[in-house]
Amino acid sequence: MHDPRKDFFQTGVSSSNNISVSHSLNKTNIFASAGFSDAQSIVPNQFYRKFSFRANANSQLTDRLSIGVNTNYVNSYGNVPFTGQDGNNPIFALFHTPVSFNLNEYGYEVPGTGKQINFRGGSFDNPLWSVNKNFAKTNSERYILSANLDFKLLEGLKFTYRIGQDEFNDHRIVFRDIYSGSAPNGNLSFDDVSRREITSTALLNYNKNLSSEYNINATVGHDWNRRYFTQTAMSGSELILPGVVAASNIKTFNPAFRELYNRSLLGVFGDVSLSYKNAIFLNIIARNEWSSTLPTDNQSYFYPGANLSILFSDLFIINKDFLNYGKVRLGYGKTARDASPYQTSTVYSTTFADGFTTGLTYPFEGIPAYTYGNSFGNSNLKPEFTTELEVGADLRFFKNRVNFDLTYFENKNTDGIINLDISPSSGGTGTIINSGETTSKGFEASLNLVPVKTDNFKWEIGLNFSRIRSKVVETYEGVDKIFLGGFSGNPAIFAVKGERLGSIIGTGYQKDTSGNILVDSSGFPILQEGKNLGHVEPDWTGGISTNITYKGFYISALADMRMGGYMMNATEQLLDFYGVSEKTLDRGTNFVFQGVNENGTANNVQLTKNRSWYGFISGVDEEYVYKNDWVKLREVTLGYSFKPSGFDNVRNMSIGLYGRNLYIWSKIPHVDPESSSFGTGNAQGVSRFAFPTTRSFGLNVKITF
Repeated sequence: MHDPRKDFFQTGVSSSNNISVSHSLNKTNIFASAGFSDAQSIVPNQFYRKFSFRANANSQLTDRLSIGVNTNYVNSYGNVPFTGQDGNNPIFALFHTPVSFNLNEYGYEVPGTGKQINFRGGSFDNPLWSVNKNFAKTNSERYILSANLDFKLLEGLKFTYRIGQDEFNDHRIVFRDIYSGSAPNGNLSFDDVSRREITSTALLNYNKNLSSEYNINATVGHDWNRRYFTQTAMSGSELILPGVVAASNIKTFNPAFRELYNRSLLGVFGDVSLSYKNAIFLNIIARNEWSSTLPTDNQSYFYPGANLSILFSDLFIINKDFLNYGKVRLGYGKTARDASPYQTSTVYSTTFADGFTTGLTYPFEGIPAYTYGNSFGNSNLKPEFTTELEVGADLRFFKNRVNFDLTYFENKNTDGIINLDISPSSGGTGTIINSGETTSKGFEASLNLVPVKTDNFKWEIGLNFSRIRSKVVETYEGVDKIFLGGFSGNPAIFAVKGERLGSIIGTGYQKDTSGNILVDSSGFPILQEGKNLGHVEPDWTGGISTNITYKGFYISALADMRMGGYMMNATEQLLDFYGVSEKTLDRGTNFVFQGVNENGTANNVQLTKNRSWYGFISGVDEEYVYKNDWVKLREVTLGYSFKPSGFDNVRNMSIGLYGRNLYIWSKIPHVDPESSSFGTGNAQGVSRFAFPTTRSFGLNVKITF
């Protein structure tokens, strides 16, 4: 027996170095910093490196005029992992590797022929082939430049102007060598992505004490934002020679493409703040925007907001030894979101095959062909709005030894801009719509304590708690559930009318009115497609932190927890299917599935845990849905801060040891309960061979001159 995971993974090592300097000369302040980080992955031959440089300068030219310039440059490059369901994802293939396969001894390439040595075949590669023969490389540069000007027009009246540009260019190369599972003839693609964003903001600010008790601070302004996106790609689906990464090595080219996206957003806004005795504060804001991504009739949209806060500990006579700070607040706000570019019209696209004959592709004899797009545009698209009401209090007792903050909020999202699957009989497969209404209610609380505090010793404790309840109130006329993300089949995440946001929909057990699983005459459970298997939203989340300092020594720890909600463990599902999980060690044994027949009698048909059984049970999504309760020891830090003797130029030096992601308490096997196969979007609650999280230990050294 072997341990393919242990044989494959390596210890990842990362380092980060930063240096910064600042200097003031007359009325000019200068700051510059540079940094370099290098991360070697736990996966062989995969790394990510980043170099950054930043420089800022601000100068007071006259009593009225000041200017500033900010620059930032970041260069990142690396060999990044294939992820998701890609056959080149080494994590996907690695966890399918049986313990009978000696990964390192057998190798990954047949000498002489160059063919792949693989334990399974099909589209999944030998993990060593994936990391030694194939790659996905990126080399990106980002430039951020901005300038600002402040001019004092009159006493209390100031004009401010800021302009900046953020440009990002990424050059990507993806190479799959000949004999790869998903590309037997090889595959090579060059993909250049460029994003540029220009922002211009002009402000007029008025700040004046109306009396000894009243103050007004008012701002009016406008901003303009323009975004450009360009993607140019070239690829080949057949290579001439193995191992040669060059366009000249491509035998069969796929049609190249170039996409351009532009977006403009213009806004005007006002912000007025009134204060009384520096204890009562009223803030009123309003903004109107015009977006180029919405239909002409809906391009303009307005959203206001207001906030009121009262520092009652300064207004009334209160024992400051008991309550030294007390504030209550009330806020109402409305925000808006526009659509992505080019969602209001249906576009034509080029076709590459007629679908009826073999070998006939377009352009044919120099004649191009176009087809109506599968995704229909919406000429009536409206902006998406979110309104929120919030009340809260901030209380501090015993000279900040006990601090308590509580917030309650309600928000409502209307006209959400989402993609909707439609019947192919309509001529397309999807469209974009404004969906109905989703609400959220909840409260957040934090408590910070200082149980012990002396001249040399301090112990701090922090607690936080959050409870949120969301509900899909309305969806779309004639539609009860809307796809949010997930796999094209089962399982997937939906917004289901009347349910909490984020329902796991998949294959489940059919049950009687008493909750018993129904079983057919062969002893197998009866399945139900499209079953709601639970919501992904937690019932509550919380955390606890502690920090102890004694003279220059310090130690801190942080733990997070989540209770409630559900997660679909699709990693375990496939481990069972391929027979490599610990649970499948009992294969060959006989058992009776616990359930009842449709007439209500207990099932007594004996089954064998063989390949057929595990092939069946691994198709039941409900079998792999878990209550997503967990506690994590997120970080522990131990360090010492001091001024070294004999080094007059060194003001302070700090040395610290840290450990992160140290331990997880969870009943979900094989995976990190926070992992997701679909990034940070709406499709949370499903994990299928997501890149594993890591436990890390490190050393921090900081020197201040």
